[in-house]
Amino acid sequence: MPEGAAEFLPATAALAAGALGELPLLDDAAADQRWRVRELAATGMQRVLAADWAAGVAAVRGWLRSGDPLRVRAAVAAVAEPPLLADDAHAAEACAIVGDAVDVLLAVPAAERRDDKVRVLRKALGYAVSVVAVAHPDSGIPLLERLATSTDADAAWVARQNLSKARLTRLGDRLAVARDAVSRR
Repeated sequence: MPEGAAEFLPATAALAAGALGELPLLDDAAADQRWRVRELAATGMQRVLAADWAAGVAAVRGWLRSGDPLRVRAAVAAVAEPPLLADDAHAAEACAIVGDAVDVLLAVPAAERRDDKVRVLRKALGYAVSVVAVAHPDSGIPLLERLATSTDADAAWVARQNLSKARLTRLGDRLAVARDAVSRR
């Protein structure tokens, strides 16, 4: 088998699983050790969400309940996609899912947070919070404020990463509390 095929085939299968709505295959791919497979599992779930938001959200919530940082990361990446968030109700639900993913991260004992799987989740939250905050400011701004004012180092890191995103400029002064809290660290 050519180099890369061992990753290419499962990754494209994950994407196809999303197009076909094959949720069990997406579930397995979301926790795969190979990042490309996980990424295309999240992209596949975006296809499920686009076709049937309710079914996709149910599956994403299952990934959250698993507590597996890789599946939780896939849930975050799946819902933090601007075209899926044009509907206000979808944006609010995506914000809640990202907030629940933050809770999963912060529930991991500090000594275990340097594990590669947990770091992958933290990195995803480093961009996703701002995506959902722009889509639904009424839910996203309080999430950013909660992260920015937390005494948890990883929560503060997630806040700093998101507050540096240009996409948040449209929220202007509504982010004053979060920006001020981060600047004091």
